[in-house]
Amino acid sequence: MPDHAHPHDDSHNHGHDHDHSHDHGHGHDHSYDDDTYFIDQLCMVGLSGAFGMICLCLWLFKTFGESNNERSRMLGMLLTPAFHPYVLLSGIGLVVIAFARGCILWGQSRDPSFQPFADHHHDHGHHHHDHDHHHHRDHDCGPPEQAATAVAPAPAHVHGPACGHEHKPGEACDHSHDHAAPAATTAPTEAHHEHGHEHHHHDHDHGEADHDHGWAPWRYVVILVPIILYLLGLPSQTPSISDAGHERFIGDFTSIIYEALPFIVLGVLLAGLLEEFVPQQALASVVPSNHVPAIMVGALLGLVFPMCECGIIVVMKRLLRKGLPLSVCVAYMLAGPVINLVVIGSTYVAFASYNQEGKNDVLGGPYMVVGLRVGLAYIVAVVTAIIVHWQWESHGNNLIHPSVLRGLRQGGMENDNNTERTAGDRLNNITQTALNDFVDILAFLVLGAIMAAIGKLVIRESNVQDLIRDVPAVAIGIMMLIAVLICLCSEADAFVAANFPLFWPDGSKLGFLVLGPMLDLKLLMMFTRVFRARLITTIVAALVIQVFAYSMVAHYIFGKTHPPESPGTVVRPGLERTYLVTAGITIGPDPLQQLVPFGVAYRKSGKGEPISYKDFWEMATSESQREKWKDKLVEVRGQFEPIASNDQAFHLSRLQITCCYSDRTTLRSAAVVKESVAGLYPYGAWIKVTGHIAFREDRGSFKTMLIVDSKDDIIGPIPPDPDPYVPQ
Repeated sequence: MPDHAHPHDDSHNHGHDHDHSHDHGHGHDHSYDDDTYFIDQLCMVGLSGAFGMICLCLWLFKTFGESNNERSRMLGMLLTPAFHPYVLLSGIGLVVIAFARGCILWGQSRDPSFQPFADHHHDHGHHHHDHDHHHHRDHDCGPPEQAATAVAPAPAHVHGPACGHEHKPGEACDHSHDHAAPAATTAPTEAHHEHGHEHHHHDHDHGEADHDHGWAPWRYVVILVPIILYLLGLPSQTPSISDAGHERFIGDFTSIIYEALPFIVLGVLLAGLLEEFVPQQALASVVPSNHVPAIMVGALLGLVFPMCECGIIVVMKRLLRKGLPLSVCVAYMLAGPVINLVVIGSTYVAFASYNQEGKNDVLGGPYMVVGLRVGLAYIVAVVTAIIVHWQWESHGNNLIHPSVLRGLRQGGMENDNNTERTAGDRLNNITQTALNDFVDILAFLVLGAIMAAIGKLVIRESNVQDLIRDVPAVAIGIMMLIAVLICLCSEADAFVAANFPLFWPDGSKLGFLVLGPMLDLKLLMMFTRVFRARLITTIVAALVIQVFAYSMVAHYIFGKTHPPESPGTVVRPGLERTYLVTAGITIGPDPLQQLVPFGVAYRKSGKGEPISYKDFWEMATSESQREKWKDKLVEVRGQFEPIASNDQAFHLSRLQITCCYSDRTTLRSAAVVKESVAGLYPYGAWIKVTGHIAFREDRGSFKTMLIVDSKDDIIGPIPPDPDPYVPQ
């Protein structure tokens, strides 16, 4: 860069006396003294340990408790058995971290020389700082009036947009440079300034609300909500198809918390290890220097750091601190929850049976579903990250949350710290990083889970089946909204999408699969702890516009037409259309009740062979099973669901979940009775039904149904099954 030295070669030693004791007007409590530090840290330890103990109790009661105890059933109500070991591991991890952190705090409290701010690398007391500046200008920083306003806080040294060059977040700047006249000077000073920078990293940037201290008691109040629910024994009711709104709300809310918790614990542990053991700039050195190839590589980091969207935010924050550019971190944050082997495999498994050409080949089959989901997610993430890079060039640090900026400044000290760290120092850093991130993210997860539970209640009351079926653009928009509202895990959302009605437009399923892992209510709340409003708005707009546009294109190029199931050839005169409700969303006319041939020969029941609902439901999927069970007399347990338009038929229903209560769906099998069953049992009552097996074919797929001789063969109410859900 050209040297723009001033005509006079006078050297000036500037002693700048900065008074930081003033009120910044941002509503922050600047009295973060020793007592507040210990209170803050003890709250983190206490709440993290409490969550860990709750996880352990959930698993212990489920494993060793009595089957009729409400506590023993709680974990089974909230999560599928595959998640139970992860809840146990989460509990162990949180208890160990909290115990270790508590021991460290106890030692610090007994050490008279301990200064908490030394650990934070952040002077909360706002002491006066004297800096001796000896600057030598080696490059162009723009006009003096521009350079005077281009001072932006940065990790080690990051320049504002006017300086003519840029540094990645976390990257140190070791060059000397020439400074123009101070902002307070009315005219440029024609003097050559020799400034020797010490660059102390406890400096404060008092720009736009750039002050975020760790003491935030509101977070602990928010985190207490799920703890209080557990202490009250909620949810306590066995899940049922007849659950009231408040019961569904509590179930949705708590299941989202405990489904996400293992991934958050894994994320904060990984973040703590990254913080301590990965050298500054080590990751940045392996990505290309050009921003476009670097972003393209960043979008594939999920293959190296596989993480569900629930835990990816804390990992992304640490990668940002370790020197990766903001745009690369955003690419990883968006694409990582989709482009990893676990999600790719689960997507294929969920759509594996959708492979019959001309019948149920969604988007052309399971390989096409996986390819389109991964491909579109990659494109959306890369394009959004490029837009973020443009934003960074224009706005720099104004895009990043103050707490993250503070971490970036602290990270710069690592380059200058060559002292050997003890095991105690490392454990202190790991545990403090992990608990800070855990409490920070968990508070916003709780808020997001509350909003998601409310959103699911709203969806259940909406009748959108006609719009979804007939207008692809509206269908895609509605499915994208559903993805944002219901906050499903990326490892499970494919199973939910696969269970949506076949006649819904293929593009709507694709929009759901691509947008959900990138943007939902809990993620939106977590974004607020990393980005400022400008960047959040940019990311949300880029995601929504791209996913909608690409899904529309994919629908018209690759989408298949799947008309609603036909009503069959024999229809009882006068049958009305009814609607089923699956996962709270009406999904169209019920074909089962419209095909009932009431002229079939009813036979006396006698005693049937007891079979599970799972076997009863799945026997229709195999030709050999259909031949084996056809006309057999069986006894099946389920819940009574009357059909308003037909008093001689009802549904024998059960709930099924993929991962948690929040993604539950209702399985329904039709039962036809020779007599009227109107008012026989209340909606949702558990019953035991004896009848003959029959099968119905519709466009190549089969459904199991029961032919019941008499309402006397319907016994109820009976106690519900100990396991409320049908296994997958």
